[in-house]
Amino acid sequence: MSSTRRVSYEVQVGVIVAAGMAYVVGLGWAMANLSYDLWGALVAVPLIALVMVPLVARIFRSDRTIARVAYAGLALKLGGTIARYWVAFDAYGGAADSQDYHDRGRLLAAQIRDGSVGPWTIVPHGTGTDFIRNLTGSIYTVVGSSKLAGFLWFAALGYLGTLLCIKAATLFGRTFDGHRYAILCVISPTLVFWPSSIGKESWMMLCLGLTVFGAARLFTSGRIIRPLLWVAAGVAGAAFVRPHIAFIWVGAGVVGVLWSAIGSLAARSQGRAPAVFATVVGIGGLFVVGNAALRFLPSGTGDDSLADRITTAFDETLRRTSGGGSEFSPPGISSPLNYPGAILRTITRPLLFEANSISTLLPALETTALILLALVSIRRLARLPGLLRRSPFVVMHFLIIIVTALAYTTFSNLAILVRQRSLLMPSLLLLLAVQPRPQQRFGQPAAAPAAAASGTPTASPGRAR
Repeated sequence: MSSTRRVSYEVQVGVIVAAGMAYVVGLGWAMANLSYDLWGALVAVPLIALVMVPLVARIFRSDRTIARVAYAGLALKLGGTIARYWVAFDAYGGAADSQDYHDRGRLLAAQIRDGSVGPWTIVPHGTGTDFIRNLTGSIYTVVGSSKLAGFLWFAALGYLGTLLCIKAATLFGRTFDGHRYAILCVISPTLVFWPSSIGKESWMMLCLGLTVFGAARLFTSGRIIRPLLWVAAGVAGAAFVRPHIAFIWVGAGVVGVLWSAIGSLAARSQGRAPAVFATVVGIGGLFVVGNAALRFLPSGTGDDSLADRITTAFDETLRRTSGGGSEFSPPGISSPLNYPGAILRTITRPLLFEANSISTLLPALETTALILLALVSIRRLARLPGLLRRSPFVVMHFLIIIVTALAYTTFSNLAILVRQRSLLMPSLLLLLAVQPRPQQRFGQPAAAPAAAASGTPTASPGRAR
């Protein structure tokens, strides 16, 4: 037995030494034949692995199965990042926002290193595009200004946000199938590809993960201060880039708590008044969250009505997102009655019959796969009405989907829509990972309603049969 272990140990050492030698030789060849924008990634990959592998082990230390899925996701994310880089700088010829972020970030990093600007400049600041430029400069100051390496570091930030979303779901073992959700998030082409570049999507995905994880801890742990710090970090980070999205997240969480609390009261009450009040709160919450988001969108005058502001915001969004080779006609929105259909088309665009090129065929295939997955997950989706009455976490994600999709309804460029819709994917996949209601076997008593449909958290994620 000891000799077998010795041979196994020697084989492992040999593999490690051979891999190390191959890495050194490959790095030397790349430094001699490739630009720093490319060979810098060979330095970044092991550094990112040294950071991400221990993080994965710690985040999922209570569930090794999900940890293994997350490790596999790192490899998929690496492939998605390389594909994202190729599309941005080869297929599109560098006509991407990432090029601007890279150029400005490299300049800022050089200024910080030579002392042209104060050392406090390394702290990211500004809003919107300026924040991402400064964030890129801050990262480049520490790790170097290789373009592909920058993609990899931003992709790591986005992947960490996805991992935090998965961790949040595992805190609700009776409500969500954590293993199913982890697999869906890891293999989702949208999550593998879009939040994998120097840009806003990677940063916003990290902020979404922080916000969702903090909310889950707030709903399950009984603590307040530490979970709120997670939420505050996520919301503050998002507010620097897309403040209207940050307001949607906050509003969705607050409305979710109120709606679920009143819904639970209605379930215990014999009268209809609490149920009616819960419905009013839910509908009112949609308008409150939407109105808060619209405060950050353009309006004509300071005293516009809500309807005027919605119309103005939609018109301005249509103007900004029109043009390009993937332009389409968004659904018309003339009244709130058009909202459901417009939201549904925003979530399900493009379909297969709308694909006219490879770039539109790939997202169309993913959309079709999600629709088919929803059809075969009817038992899971059937639990949503009950969960919406009891689980603020489910309500929060549901509102994030509805209100964010409403904000995207007038996007007329498919590439922009699919890219920004990546922030909705964790919430959409979460609803498809709801635990199905256990089927009652013949001769067994029915399960207690509270155990069958509650959002009660557990210490570890359950598995669906």
